[in-house]
This record gives sequence, structure tokens and C-alpha cells, in this order.
Amino acid sequence: MDSYFYDSKYHNCGRKRIQVTYESIASIGVGDRTTIIDLARMLNLSPTTVWRMVKRKQIKPHSSPLNPGISEECKMARMKWVLGLLMDYSIPNDPTYYSMYDFIHIDEKWFYLTQKSQRVYLANNEPFPHRKGKSRTKIPKFMFMAAVARPRWGQDGQCEWDGKLGIFPFTDVVAAKRTSKNRVKGTIETKPIKSVNQIATRVMLINYLIPAIKEKWPPHEGGKGDIHHSRQCKGTHFAK
Repeated sequence: MDSYFYDSKYHNCGRKRIQVTYESIASIGVGDRTTIIDLARMLNLSPTTVWRMVKRKQIKPHSSPLNPGISEECKMARMKWVLGLLMDYSIPNDPTYYSMYDFIHIDEKWFYLTQKSQRVYLANNEPFPHRKGKSRTKIPKFMFMAAVARPRWGQDGQCEWDGKLGIFPFTDVVAAKRTSKNRVKGTIETKPIKSVNQIATRVMLINYLIPAIKEKWPPHEGGKGDIHHSRQCKGTHFAK
């Protein structure tokens, strides 16, 4: 009798938790539930209630990355390029890819001249370094071209060539047109190329990449094969 009285009086007391169904959340547009306050407004609940649901893992936060879109034409170009690397005599019984020892892959990358905030480790009582620039938001940036190939390994397992051909900047060396507080007229300066187009890329291949291939390519290997750009979906191909 006492147990029945205890259960009926205390077991089911208090306010019931608010339940939110899957359909009520999924029907809301993704752009309308980017914050707890927005989601609470769309569900007609208080932000504290939604925050408690997140803590109880009834609602899960998620950071949605922006993925690159690939068209059907790009997919077919990539598949055609991959299938073209199969050796003909290995099809169809044992499909095998070429060793790709005669391929060179190139790509471009932007690098900022410096960073807005940079962490350094100083010795005891060492003064803080003072960095300054013309602008904290408009930091100069340079584009570099990197070229790599497949490394070469010897019979003893030692690396004979690491496959690194070099990283080359898209820059011009020009003379200053006028005198300023930083330099006098005629001082040689290094300036980034404003537009990295087909002409600038061709100049980079002729003046920097091809000489690096001739200098660093292993002498015991065969021909100095094709140069393939990393963006295969655009169909960019530079032959030797």
C-alpha cells in the first residue's frame, strides 16, 4: 500500500519534456537553422529548451563544408584519363596501371607574404618581435608552381631520387620607377605577376620547369615523359 502511494504521488510528477519529431526539424530549411536562436524561433520554443536538447543529443550540431561541384563532363574526363593509364596487354584479365615513372604532375598554390598573426617561441626576457606592414588586410600574395614526379628507389631500399623538381614563383624582377622613403629610383624589386594566364604558365614551363627536369631527372631512366596538370577536369595537358 505504501509503495503504491509513493509511485502514484511522486513517480510521474513534474513537467514533461518537450519532444521534437524528426519531421518538424527536417522540414525547416537549412538556412533557417544555422543557430540555436533561429532553430528555436522556427520550432516555437525557447533557445534554452533547444540548447538542452542539444546537450541531451536529441539535436546534433553539424558543420557543413562546401564541396566542389563536379559536372558530368568533368567526371567523364577524369574517368577517361584514369582508364587511359591502364596497360593494354593487361586488359581484361589482370588490369594493371602504368608505373608512371615518366609522368610529372604540376599544380599552383597561393602563398601570402606573411600572416596577420604568427606564433613564435621566445627565450626568457627576450623582447617581442615587432612586425609591420602597409596593411593588415591586404597582405601581398604570390603564386607558386610546384612540380613532382614518382620517387625512385634502389634495390637496397634507399631513395635514389625524391621526385621533387622544385617550386617556382610567378614573379617579375623590375626596376623601381620612382624614389620613395623605402628605396631609390632604379632599385631592382621582385613583384608578383598580376595575372597568371596561359602565357605566364608557358613562360614558367620553358624557363624554369623544363631546365629543372633536365637537371634533376635521374640519368638511368628513359625519356622525360609527359607533364600533366592536376586539374584533369579542365583537360589541361602539357606535352614535352
